[in-house]
Amino acid sequence: MTTTNLPARLVEIESMLDRSRRRFEEGTKLVEEAHKLLADVQQVILGSPRSVSPEDSEEAASRLLQSLKASGSDMPESLCGGRLSVDQVQRLIRIDGHPIGITEMEYRVLELLAFARNNVVTRAMLLKHLYRRADDQPQPKIIDVFISKLRKKLRNASGGAEFIETIPQRGWILRDIDEKSGA
Repeated sequence: MTTTNLPARLVEIESMLDRSRRRFEEGTKLVEEAHKLLADVQQVILGSPRSVSPEDSEEAASRLLQSLKASGSDMPESLCGGRLSVDQVQRLIRIDGHPIGITEMEYRVLELLAFARNNVVTRAMLLKHLYRRADDQPQPKIIDVFISKLRKKLRNASGGAEFIETIPQRGWILRDIDEKSGA
């Protein structure tokens, strides 16, 4: 390449980079729109509002916990098509009849998911359920840790079945019967 062609080549390369940058930005916008549309579809299926403000989430957590306490109902003895059973007295869970060792916090996460089965449970709801006082609450990401560990134990004990489903940008749900995985 000669030095006289170098400035023209640099302009051409800069133009190519600008076009690539615009395409990347357009692609990013398309992905974001697709995520929003997916969230809309999921919310229609679940029958709940698409966006929830932190205040609404806190209120929803309070309402759910109050209704659970007011109903005085016990956690179902059997969930997920009978594969998952809960002994509230011993605070023990069983998968296909085999006992599974879980921590107190993991049990309490499963407890709320079981009470609210087939409904989305948000991070705020779990924090409120696990930590009664607002000044006791740790970082919200601790919920991800509890969910991850609980999922792993349930998956290992059940031969790979997924009992807890993540609803992007919303929370988690324990489906009472999951036809896809047979749980």
